[in-house]
Amino acid sequence: MEKNKKERTTADAEQSRKIFLVIGSILAAIAIWFYVDTVKITNVTTTVHNIPVEFASENTVLADNGLMLLSGYDTTIDLRLKGPRKVLWKLNKEQIRIVADTSKISDTGIQSLRYEVIFPDNVQPNSIQVEYASSYSITVTVGELDTKEIPIHCEVTGKIADGFLSEELVLDPVQLVLHAQRDDLLNVAYAKVKLDVSGAQKTVTKALEFQLYDYNDIPIKNEKIRAATKLIQATLPVKSVKKVPLKINFVEVPGSTMAQVDYSIDPAAVVLVGDKDILDSVNEIVLDTIYLQDLAESQSLRYTVPMPEGCYLKDDSEQVATVTIVVSGISEKTITVNQFALENVPEGLEATPVTERLDITVRGLASEIEALTGDKLQITANLSEITGEGSFTVPVTVTVPGAQNVGIKGTYQIIVNVSKPAA
Repeated sequence: MEKNKKERTTADAEQSRKIFLVIGSILAAIAIWFYVDTVKITNVTTTVHNIPVEFASENTVLADNGLMLLSGYDTTIDLRLKGPRKVLWKLNKEQIRIVADTSKISDTGIQSLRYEVIFPDNVQPNSIQVEYASSYSITVTVGELDTKEIPIHCEVTGKIADGFLSEELVLDPVQLVLHAQRDDLLNVAYAKVKLDVSGAQKTVTKALEFQLYDYNDIPIKNEKIRAATKLIQATLPVKSVKKVPLKINFVEVPGSTMAQVDYSIDPAAVVLVGDKDILDSVNEIVLDTIYLQDLAESQSLRYTVPMPEGCYLKDDSEQVATVTIVVSGISEKTITVNQFALENVPEGLEATPVTERLDITVRGLASEIEALTGDKLQITANLSEITGEGSFTVPVTVTVPGAQNVGIKGTYQIIVNVSKPAA
């Protein structure tokens, strides 16, 4: 038994030693790799296939010279690149560009173009070397250019969401410019794109590929025909529609309350068209704020309906709203007052009203207004702002104690004389 126990202990120790050796070997390998990769800077290679060639100045200088590429425009290049492992690891191969300049071409026929390899901005060009290229020049055939402008038709498919309204479709560009030899362009009648707007609740904007058609509405596939743009932008404005009530804000004061006011707005509501995000926050349109004490017995007011930004009225005839207001049971009266109370007279001074009388206009329920006389109005001047002797014009507060439905129209002031008491 003791012998077996010793054998197991020896086996466990041997196993632990082997594990330690394996871990040590891995760490040593990592250290060597790190040293070689960072200190020695090991160069490696990678291959990038089928990089499409871009032709600079094709639609500008070359086209202005009345020339176009008839072949070679679909050329691709394979590259074998060499550089530090770290640089090639972070290289995005899809961002490598090959650009050939066509601005120097001046004649028709077969032409040979040199090209430039352009790496992404985050890579130092000098850190990568092109070790091999499937071709070191681009062979193209150049012919005389003919140009044709054709209309673009848009087929709208699907249906926008219920309760929404679509406006006029906008295409950019509205005409498609084609470049090719004359015979290739003869039968081209128009280009067509398809825009799906199924369930749209807001403006739909998409960049769409187009298809060329002949005069018999048969699709045309001709790689020799080059378009000035590859995609057509189609925009279908989709607007929300919402019925919104019109409103007048009335400001009440004592003696002028909504209990004596009857009013109507024609139309009572308008139908707005606009972006859903805007209309969701619009629950009413306020035409005006009116102070009830300024109203006559009856009046008819006209307002141009203000529009929330980016919205418009579905029915243009509703742009003007008429507000009719009738006030009943209210009257006005002018009362002469010749008694004034002065408060907060500065210490050590005395004050005497110079103004002998004030004509005060009161407004309220007819039954209360008729019973008012001058002795029932209280006029108080506050002299707390006066600090010395002199003649001063000060505002007064007018109150009607005991009156529940009477208000004061306008603001009033009196002249007071402030002086030291006589010795």
